[in-house]
Amino acid sequence: MTLDDVPRVQEVGQEAWSGIASQDLGRKVKYPVRPRKIIEAYLWKEPRGCLVVEHEGAVVGAAYCHVWGKMGWFGPFEVLPEMQGKGVGRRLLGECERFLVGEGCTLLGLETMSHIVRNVHFYLRAGYRPSGNSLIMERTLSATVEEGTGMEPASLEDVQRALPEIRRLSARANPLADHSKEALMAAARSIGPVFIYERRGRVRGLAILHSYYPPTDADHAAMRLLLVDPGVKDQEGVFDQLMRACEAWAFAKGRKRTFVRFSGDHLGMYQELISRGYKLDAANLRMSRGERFTERGSYHMAAWAG
Repeated sequence: MTLDDVPRVQEVGQEAWSGIASQDLGRKVKYPVRPRKIIEAYLWKEPRGCLVVEHEGAVVGAAYCHVWGKMGWFGPFEVLPEMQGKGVGRRLLGECERFLVGEGCTLLGLETMSHIVRNVHFYLRAGYRPSGNSLIMERTLSATVEEGTGMEPASLEDVQRALPEIRRLSARANPLADHSKEALMAAARSIGPVFIYERRGRVRGLAILHSYYPPTDADHAAMRLLLVDPGVKDQEGVFDQLMRACEAWAFAKGRKRTFVRFSGDHLGMYQELISRGYKLDAANLRMSRGERFTERGSYHMAAWAG
């Protein structure tokens, strides 16, 4: 993918997701266009990992790869409705895998909607196995979150300084993971705030909130990543500080809702979020191949979806 491809890539994404939404709802739906800002950010983060398939000189499919240390995943993964079933997806998937393996990833993952059987079948045939559910929850924000915690988003310089500590925290939460590039992208490309919880010179918690849609196009912010050091005794307290900081920031910026996404294995966190006013919105299927995926600690959110 190049910057010149972006307008056509936006069209492909809109048509692909509009087709899915229309089938789900039984009526014609026009999905919002993905902002150029996030596509350019992904190109900045992984210039060789943002891929397109062309047919007769036009882009008909696109995918975005994400390298998180030895863990790699891809998404969004989009093919024009009229080009599905013609080998475009297989070609795109093969190139995603080639890139991620070439970057040293030993675990490859994705997230797909479990009720779309053809998608699940597509990945099963490619050797991916179900590795649990991804729970998606949302909260309607109100003035009750306005107080926050006094935490301020980290500056780009703060994030750059903390990168070694973010790598250390990532490995403590998941031995394969390195989320430093994700934090750097959010800060450098203004994708959303990065909150860093430090104690005695060590990073004990990290949250990345995505809010790249203009407020006129979307009323929400979405948690990309939240990690709490599993060695900290008061994990719940660190989690609360990060969550309140994200919610207060989103509310102050005019967002009406926050979304979180996390592994269905964390049932304790599910109950915690229910108590915070979150409601279950959807459940997707996580699929992976290669090394086994594990998450340490009680408070770990990592979205495998773009």
